[in-house]
Amino acid sequence: MASALLNVGTFDTIEDAHDGICRRLLLGTMGGEVDWAGSSEVGISNLTVAVRSFAVPDMDLATLWLTESRWRTMVKQYINPGSLDATLGMVKTHLAKSKRKSGTATLRLQPTDDLDESDGEEVVDLQTNLVEGKKSGRQVRRRWGSCMLALTYRNVPHPTVCLTSRTTYFGYLALLDMMVANVFAQKCGEITGVDVEDMHFVWHINLAQYHGFRSLADAVSEPKRAKTLAKWARDDEKIHKMKAEGRLGIHRVLVGLRRILRSDDEGVLYGDESFSSFARVRRRYHTQVHGYKYAQQFAGGTRLGGKNGVGAFKPVPSLMCDQLDFDAIGRK
Repeated sequence: MASALLNVGTFDTIEDAHDGICRRLLLGTMGGEVDWAGSSEVGISNLTVAVRSFAVPDMDLATLWLTESRWRTMVKQYINPGSLDATLGMVKTHLAKSKRKSGTATLRLQPTDDLDESDGEEVVDLQTNLVEGKKSGRQVRRRWGSCMLALTYRNVPHPTVCLTSRTTYFGYLALLDMMVANVFAQKCGEITGVDVEDMHFVWHINLAQYHGFRSLADAVSEPKRAKTLAKWARDDEKIHKMKAEGRLGIHRVLVGLRRILRSDDEGVLYGDESFSSFARVRRRYHTQVHGYKYAQQFAGGTRLGGKNGVGAFKPVPSLMCDQLDFDAIGRK
């Protein structure tokens, strides 16, 4: 039962965590699995996601229409090279000296002037960059500041990486957020000798969200479900029923998908859409679900793309999670 006080989900792997929260947001009911709804999205407030093994997932980011460029942008936005080096230096100086027993690194600390005596253990904290708001058309993205706030690594009582976030979009960027934490965990593990699969991962999120069209990649990731959602999106009675039943996650997705289908029916070119963010999702949906040839019929338009118009997206190339690193910030 979702509660504004605290929501907790415990999973075995990153894949389980991502898919489990996505299903809860997409298929859950308001006041049950979901406790917040905006005009285009639903959410779970005060969510803590716990993962027993932080092993690198065997997942392809292309299934969420995410590119290497988007990953590199996120890394450069959030990871400061100097802060990362300083944090890893603390891991090497303080945490790598602990002896491992039964695969678990343990470090007993004496209170010092640099530690809060009430903590009883040392927690290394990586503060992420402050990502300022950016105006996009009539809207302001990141109006309230950075989405990811801090990363921590500790050895006791069990090797654990913790990520604290203001918000995230499951079915879209949430997996990238988790992989930022995972790459950080790999670097800590290289120093301490603890494999990431033997680490826990805990993610505290003030508000986890699922958006009606930004999370569409997840909603239509299964071909059978994609066909069902496209059918329902043309059925106003079905859309109304989802809302009446409090299934607001799937309702928001159907509204977003209906908007795409209406643009298709009207032959609206990509460059003639009102909003670039919606046009981007529509372009991805066409190519990833229906193919590049289908998408090419909507290329053009001048409202967004100027005289050159807006072209169809090529298929998103495969990008496995084990290919990700922090090289984008200029260090190995």
